[in-house]
Amino acid sequence: MKRQGLFKSAVSKEQRAKSKVLPKGFWAGGIACGIKRKKKKDLALFYSKVPAVATGVFTSNQVKAAPVLVSRKQLTVNGIRAIIVNSGCANACTGEKGLRDAHEMCNLTAKLLNIPSRSVLVASTGVIGRYLPMSKIRQGIRKLITQSTYPPIHQSTQDAVEAITTTDTFPKVVHKTFVLPSTINYELPTIHIWSCAKGAGMIHPDLATLLCFILTDLAIDSRLLRKALKTAVEQSFNRITVDSETSTNDTVFILANGLAGNQPIKKEDNNFRKFQNALNEVTLDLAKMVVKDGEGATKLVKIVVKNAKNSDEALKVAKTVAISPLVKTAFFGADPNWGRIISAIGHSGVKINPDRIDLYFNNLQVAKNGAVLKSSGGLQPAEFRNKAREIFQQKEFTATVNLNQGKANGEVYTCDLSPRYVRINAAYST
Repeated sequence: MKRQGLFKSAVSKEQRAKSKVLPKGFWAGGIACGIKRKKKKDLALFYSKVPAVATGVFTSNQVKAAPVLVSRKQLTVNGIRAIIVNSGCANACTGEKGLRDAHEMCNLTAKLLNIPSRSVLVASTGVIGRYLPMSKIRQGIRKLITQSTYPPIHQSTQDAVEAITTTDTFPKVVHKTFVLPSTINYELPTIHIWSCAKGAGMIHPDLATLLCFILTDLAIDSRLLRKALKTAVEQSFNRITVDSETSTNDTVFILANGLAGNQPIKKEDNNFRKFQNALNEVTLDLAKMVVKDGEGATKLVKIVVKNAKNSDEALKVAKTVAISPLVKTAFFGADPNWGRIISAIGHSGVKINPDRIDLYFNNLQVAKNGAVLKSSGGLQPAEFRNKAREIFQQKEFTATVNLNQGKANGEVYTCDLSPRYVRINAAYST
């Protein structure tokens, strides 16, 4: 069972408007080239009018897809101009042929755009272990390039967003703006950050399984851009999980072409921090969208761990709770079974004192010093149980674990686990 048929109906007018606003000098488009069935869009191009400073973050999986291997090498040079992306086929576990195909996608894109071949990045997503239908992709790239004449005749940003998806049900697009000092004295240029992502299944920290493309017209030093992206990913995409699976193709790219006209950011000053904060917001908003759109998911749940000995232990406990099938099925069934959460904490690998643990669902305390509460906040036992169930019935809620053994905190976003997740993935490749 696949979910792609739901995609268009889930696109709101607001989302369409956001998806069309790109930073200065960027173009994006997408088409159907025949990788997917039923003429669904499956090939996208993101293009910069001028060379852009670029960096990326990739999957931690030891099995890395061909486009990941190729793009890692492409990023060693300065001046990236384009990203060519396909969905429907991951080009993973495809050996030397897969590498040649990924290189060909870069080379053909570069040739038709009349730019250096090393200035093109490539990404793929879809079923693992299948070869790309290169004859269809070649024709598709030629068609996309004819649409990307600058200034663009046919700006189809929404098509690009749709073309990178697999089982997603809605477009994941975020657009932020802020101002920085100008290269001239009398004008404060507006900096645009535009980003889109795909992801619904095989989502887990280090790196959460997804493709994400971030475009900005900011002028910034390449070293600082790398630091900013690493920081943003760590607090967002590495803090979400859907099914504890990490894919072979995870990729996050950011391109900064400098056309906004700001004074170039060359040190970690207030201007850099302003950019970092905006980028953090962009990636966290996208990360939450990915969890909300988790395959079969009906709820977004924030797991907060407070007062751990250190931040690593706080995150380890939060991730263990977030990936527990028993906890996630309790979320789905609106069963506030706090014992499952306590049990997950106990096998997290972190040394804890069970007699110090307090547990809250939103602001409702359900356990104190490791023991169940029969009532709280003046509620009678029956009212207390009903209140806990009502919280678990909400589309979004927070489960907070207070370990009471330090001062460090950590948080992870997760979703529930439903029978629909099994149905979707039982038939994914067929």
